[in-house]
Amino acid sequence: MSYLKSHITHFIRISVTVCVAIFLLAYATPLDSGKKIDKGVIKTFIKDTIPVEIDLLYDTDSLPDLYYSYIETPVCEEGICYDLKVHLYWDLLGNFSDYEEVTSDPFTKYEHELFTAEDHRKLREILADKTSPLANYKPEELVDKSKTLYSPLIDAVVGATYPALKNSVVPGAVYSTHTLWNIVNGSLSTEIKQYTIAHLDDAGITKMAFSKNHDLQMYALRNADKELEGYRDILLQLIVKGEKYVPYFAIVKVDQVMWSDVNFQKSLIEHIETADFELQNEIISGLVSVSIDSSNLSALIKQHPFLKENQYEKFSTILKNNINGLDKNARQALQKIATDTNNTFAPFAKQLLELR
Repeated sequence: MSYLKSHITHFIRISVTVCVAIFLLAYATPLDSGKKIDKGVIKTFIKDTIPVEIDLLYDTDSLPDLYYSYIETPVCEEGICYDLKVHLYWDLLGNFSDYEEVTSDPFTKYEHELFTAEDHRKLREILADKTSPLANYKPEELVDKSKTLYSPLIDAVVGATYPALKNSVVPGAVYSTHTLWNIVNGSLSTEIKQYTIAHLDDAGITKMAFSKNHDLQMYALRNADKELEGYRDILLQLIVKGEKYVPYFAIVKVDQVMWSDVNFQKSLIEHIETADFELQNEIISGLVSVSIDSSNLSALIKQHPFLKENQYEKFSTILKNNINGLDKNARQALQKIATDTNNTFAPFAKQLLELR
């Protein structure tokens, strides 16, 4: 009997341990434990009464990388309340980065239907949009009570989503979308940005510049000290690999000393091939008034196939201004172009050869 009792007790202990482990796994921070974490760098509230702690996560180089928080908040809709549980991530400026569901409480929508992959895609898109009209609506204003639909789940009639909001919410999850958007983009976002700015150093600025996030890139561009070691590399990175409009703001910060630097010239000349028309114009304009190394002149001539005809005049002006620097390889390249009847740059190449 005691033997049986001992085994039962042992079984119960194992069962409890397993249950606790499953519970902790469901709610644990889904992170790589090998990386540094600063716990609770921000302690605040949402909805005035719900305490929230935000952790700062570091990358493999021990530089600040993301902010994380586990959020649990009630959501009430059409007389039913439930807890929304989610792991949230923000970038260093408080912009939405990503979320992960709690394993034991996945996201659901109307009639307890699980989110589809498309629902998750749409929700991430919505949460990343700081200009969403959801900022202007209270929960009670989300549905049109004059247009209703019967829900067997609660045996009641529920309101229909306003047409103006249909693109701003996940279908069937109006209230949870609204709640989550306001948590992600509300006061937590502001506090995260303030914390980053208060603790940001040169290494952090450089990390932002070399990220693939255009908001972080723009912040780095606007706040990088010109005396910072590597400032030139930061500008070059933002010109060549900047997202969206970043390269155009970056290139106007290039001063005459940088334009005259052989290595800086080389990098910008090589970028002509992949740059868009507007950025090509900026690069060409910057090179017009500086002396260019002979090796860079040869590299520049090789870029002519990637230009439009209305760019040839200014492009050839660069070569004219540096005509004495054209070496044997550069002249041979121009001669080859000049004799190619199918090459629209040929007339310009002939004129350049006649100058010397």
